[in-house]
Amino acid sequence: MTRFLSSTKLTIALCLLLAAGGIAGSLLYRGNTAFAKPSTFNVFRSPLFLLPAGLLVLNILFCVVPRLRVMPAANPRTWAFAGLHLGLLLLAAGLSLDGLSGFVGTQYFPVGAPYSGYHNWRTGKDEAFPFDVEVTDADVRFHPRNLQVGVKDAAGKKVGLFVVREGIPFSMPKGDLVVTPRTFDVERKELLLDAKAGGRAATGLTASADLPAAIAGYAIVPVSFADPEPSDYVAKVRFTAPGRSPEEKTLRVNHPATFAGISFCIVGLNRDRFGNMIVGLQMTREPGAPLFWFGALLFGISLVTHLLLKNVKYAASTGAAVGASLLLLLCLIPAPSHAFGVVIDRNTTWEGEVRVTEPVTVEKGAILTIRPGTIIALSGEDRDRDGYADGYLLVFGELRVEGEKGSPVRFGRLTPGKPWQEVFFKDARASIRHAVFEGAAWALHIHDGDVRVEGAVLRGNEGGARMKGSGAAFARCVIAGNGIGLRFWDGGPTVSASAIEGNGTGLFYREGTGGGKITGNRIANREWDVKIGEWAAGDLDLSGNYWGAGDGAGNPGRVRDYRERKDAGKVVFDRPLTASPPGVPGEPTR
Repeated sequence: MTRFLSSTKLTIALCLLLAAGGIAGSLLYRGNTAFAKPSTFNVFRSPLFLLPAGLLVLNILFCVVPRLRVMPAANPRTWAFAGLHLGLLLLAAGLSLDGLSGFVGTQYFPVGAPYSGYHNWRTGKDEAFPFDVEVTDADVRFHPRNLQVGVKDAAGKKVGLFVVREGIPFSMPKGDLVVTPRTFDVERKELLLDAKAGGRAATGLTASADLPAAIAGYAIVPVSFADPEPSDYVAKVRFTAPGRSPEEKTLRVNHPATFAGISFCIVGLNRDRFGNMIVGLQMTREPGAPLFWFGALLFGISLVTHLLLKNVKYAASTGAAVGASLLLLLCLIPAPSHAFGVVIDRNTTWEGEVRVTEPVTVEKGAILTIRPGTIIALSGEDRDRDGYADGYLLVFGELRVEGEKGSPVRFGRLTPGKPWQEVFFKDARASIRHAVFEGAAWALHIHDGDVRVEGAVLRGNEGGARMKGSGAAFARCVIAGNGIGLRFWDGGPTVSASAIEGNGTGLFYREGTGGGKITGNRIANREWDVKIGEWAAGDLDLSGNYWGAGDGAGNPGRVRDYRERKDAGKVVFDRPLTASPPGVPGEPTR
């Protein structure tokens, strides 16, 4: 019997049998929809797989132990031989442990209903956890919906049919109408929108096929819509076990949560015919995984060492080869991943002192509120080596900065001598009141959306604000001491009652179709008050401003227009003011 169990031929036969069982199990896999039918996992629980695995363990022990007794302990080949076979034992033990006690299960959970049951796909039976699982909340997040929006003029004539997306403004090719479609209610077939035209601005307008939204003689009507595509599934799950405090975890697609050694992930999210949310969860437990990976690592290192030691010529380089093999195998082992950055996916409030040492993302549907007097210190380091400072906010949802006159919110440097990056808005909403932005590469970076800035100070930055589209508005702000005050393209901001002073360049209209209105401000800068790029194509309305560094008669001072095209659009300086307009903060710069 001993001779049989220590046979090398038995080792080869058992390895081939186990390999064939693994291949058969994979080919016979029926998936998690094959109710009451054997699946791939039953193969690994069957005697046809477990018996050869047990025999292989005995075979390795009977082969190895007698040889180790007679091999010199100080010989490196002894340790390589032992590691090679111990690695095989750990591999077999890990696979067997997964086959015996690991499982994959699924269950649908109605929101708000605790339940401990699930279907175990390895046994093919309905079983129960020793704890309750309750989905307390669930949500499907969507990408912005695509829409077709029609516009008619005062005479009822169709002037345009626009293909747009929720949250992204569009404007008439000819005319002053700018429309921002907010959300489309599919059940009511109503579009909630904001619009600006004829010097008027209106928010919260509703439009339907029967009742268009009207502003300044224009009629705006939704024509058609496309079903949105889900961007994420989010579920909050509470686990309650006897004798333990309940634990609540958040699950997202590709972001599972672990409780009691079991991994839970979202596989489905839907509503029943009564409108109740139902969440499908998949549960997995793989207790043999640590043994399997450690066995694979040990087997690989030992095999490389054993092969090198067989040839005396390479004995001198054995240490270096083993070290290189260890490093390579460590790199191949999957390690837990950590996405660099903080994600805010629910309504959150900041107050006191907040240190931003890695990027912060405000997801669509979430609101970040910053209370009066809060100090935001942002890092200028670049630990992830992506070419940008780690201290920045990326806003897809909504930002509310609620500073007060005597208690502003302050954004500044955490790293002395190193500028933080920016607050970046992408198709987002924001209201910023009484805030100070200092020491940034660009304090504000706005791509479309709707961002309202009131009573803010942007000073000592490489750039104050850069913008795309017509969704930004500044009122009663101080934009001073920056490399560039305001830079914009494909549209322009609305700026009123603000001081744009002491910057290298005050206003830089870079390129695009023009738009925006900058009026009632005090403008006086070091190099250029206005700079216009060679690709700027639309008009720019700069009427009604006080040019503090002008010619003394109220006319604008340093203006540089790089365009050479004759049809490049006009820059309007009509009706310049001869004194600083009322309501502009600070004292005029002479």
